Amino acid sequence: MSKYLTDILTADCEVIKFNDEQFFYPIFKNGRSSLIEYAKENNLDILKNEKILNLKKITVFLREPKERFISGVYTFFYFTNNQVINDTILKKIENCDIINRHFIPQYIWLFHLYKYFKGLIEFRPVSELYELIPNRGGPWGRGPAWKSLTEEKKLQILSINYKKYLNVDKKILKKYLYKTIKLKTLIDEFKIKNVLS
Repeated sequence: MSKYLTDILTADCEVIKFNDEQFFYPIFKNGRSSLIEYAKENNLDILKNEKILNLKKITVFLREPKERFISGVYTFFYFTNNQVINDTILKKIENCDIINRHFIPQYIWLFHLYKYFKGLIEFRPVSELYELIPNRGGPWGRGPAWKSLTEEKKLQILSINYKKYLNVDKKILKKYLYKTIKLKTLIDEFKIKNVLS
């Protein structure tokens, strides 16, 4: 397993207690920064690792995979290369020599959650998160001045063979969006070893 993927899967698993009935698992590039910011501003509990073991149901907000991949790769370049998109690094992303939390498949984040949580998962579109909270946070302010993603930069990102980053997530959205299932069902259906192959 890639060192990058190991670093991601061994990081703390965080769930936000939105209220007594709702718990949200924030995925990178699916409103995570906004949700964390909102939780801190409103003194919401952020539960970690063993503290989520006994929860019954967690809501996960999913994002359209291609849109998320483009945004995630651009955010990666924001943090690592001053937003200059480098074709050599893009090729490493294509070959999975570089994997980053901002553009890995959403499934991998669900696999990460599965380390500590075996209960029910409710899948909702990320657009519903923005109906719940006013925050539109992002990583901006922790790096260089943010420049909008241009059509030219999108096309440069999409010039690589990126489909393997989307395949499993597309299936998850098609089959499970707006549904509640046992997380184990999804983990068993889409084996992690097959996700980026």
